[in-house]
Amino acid sequence: MRTLGLLMLMVFGVTAWSQVDEEKENKTAFSLKEAQEYALTHAFSNRDRELEFEKAKRTINETRAIGLPQVSAGLDFTYNAQIGKTAIPSESFPGMAPGDIFYLPMGVTYSNIGNLNVNQLIFDGSYFVALQASKVVKEGARLDVQRSEIEIRRDVAQAYYGVLVTEETIEIIKENVESLQKNFKETRALYDNGFVEEQDVDQLELLVTGLENTLDRSERQLILAKMLLNFNMGRYIETEIELTDKTEELMVSEEAVQESAFKLDANVNFKYVQAVERGAQLSVKNEKWKYAPTISGFVRHGQSNYTNDFDQTFDFNHYWIPNTAIGASLKWDLFTGLRRNAVTQKAKLDLEQATLARMQTANQLTMQYEQAKSDYEYAFDNYNTTKRNVELSKRIRDKTRIKYQEGISSSLDLTQVENQYFEIQQNYLQALQQLLNAKENLDAAIGQP
Repeated sequence: MRTLGLLMLMVFGVTAWSQVDEEKENKTAFSLKEAQEYALTHAFSNRDRELEFEKAKRTINETRAIGLPQVSAGLDFTYNAQIGKTAIPSESFPGMAPGDIFYLPMGVTYSNIGNLNVNQLIFDGSYFVALQASKVVKEGARLDVQRSEIEIRRDVAQAYYGVLVTEETIEIIKENVESLQKNFKETRALYDNGFVEEQDVDQLELLVTGLENTLDRSERQLILAKMLLNFNMGRYIETEIELTDKTEELMVSEEAVQESAFKLDANVNFKYVQAVERGAQLSVKNEKWKYAPTISGFVRHGQSNYTNDFDQTFDFNHYWIPNTAIGASLKWDLFTGLRRNAVTQKAKLDLEQATLARMQTANQLTMQYEQAKSDYEYAFDNYNTTKRNVELSKRIRDKTRIKYQEGISSSLDLTQVENQYFEIQQNYLQALQQLLNAKENLDAAIGQP
């Protein structure tokens, strides 16, 4: 009973986990954080770099294995279908007539030779440098994964903002269309009763038609924006997706942004070029170690069996001739035709280039941060300005509508004010998206995972 209960628990557990995974894969509603976390697992670029990181870890094991004992074994079986003979003068054998030649078979029909070899690296300066270099390769691959994650978070966030702003744009256009259609119907009724001119009706109809076309274009843009978000998340581009966050929930205060200080030594991109420079330093060190000798030891043991009887070929009761050798070997390249010196000088030039790249990257990253910070500060001020303009433009529009209904303002005045209000609303949404994107660019410029 206990065994059956345990089996049922295991089956239930596996089923539960598979259901959780399936629900995660079939998820269609995402907050910004959920979308970013999903992308870190499924985005094609990040998966590729994670595989590179796993390969780098295997490289360390591969390099370490060079310094461990290397064991090999072999077995040679030989069937001498025709045994060779050696010509020997008859004088070598008593009782034979002089001048004759005696042909003596040399060998047996069957032979087995088994061997076991153990080789051990004792000293090789390049080996120890290779161990250090493999760790640098692993660190570089890890930093590359972090760089990819920063890029993915930024790209997903900006695509997410694009969908949100487009959705808000559509809602604003719908509200304006609904309001203008109401004014249009009222004006049409006034025209039918002779209270307004036909030009007033035509002016409002043009305004409504223009907004309806804008609405159609925005709805098409929303489809493309969702496709881009799905693509950046590593999903099929036509998969349904719903966003649960709102733009006001994603706003960050300027003070909070100022606290995100730029630190060059903590920047992933700078750490990456530092790793490249360390790799170049180790390359120079490796070339210098090639001037030193390499020492290795070995143990070799073999067993040989010779017989004319096939039944004794693998008979271990039959005598097998043993042989064992223990030794060491030293290899020292004393002169390589100046090739080694040329390779060393080339490695030093590579190191100099890596150092220059590090210095250049330090300046570039600092400039990128200052530019991103300036862009964010401008975007923040522009957002506040356009937000106030929306409130001001709305008051102007509302007053103009009242004046139009009272016959004080013309349809041309109303059209101009409506267009102005819609344009300022669009400017506000663009400023909002620019602010959110600027925040993501600033985070990417800071370069901390």
